[in-house]
Amino acid sequence: MRKLRTIFEKLKNSKASQLVATHLELPRITMIGDIHVYIENHQGIVRFTTNEIILNISHGFLNIKGSNLVIKMLLTSEILIEGKLTALEMDQLTTKNEVKS
Repeated sequence: MRKLRTIFEKLKNSKASQLVATHLELPRITMIGDIHVYIENHQGIVRFTTNEIILNISHGFLNIKGSNLVIKMLLTSEILIEGKLTALEMDQLTTKNEVKS
């Protein structure tokens, strides 16, 4: 039991969630209600309209759907989107040219 507690304490102190997201290049998505979404670890914009934004992420795409979508902030790997959000969908690549829904 003591070993398990020590492992959890080390993970908590090492900020493991940040390490996992950084090393695996997984997107970190933070939403506030249905009006605001902040995404870290994206790899570029594939498509942008006021109703849909598609981001390239490791292993696939992230589709953000809604109305009146605007990009409030865009950095190399971070983006802040505002508007009326209706859906977030992840499409993962299964092979080099195939997309799995």
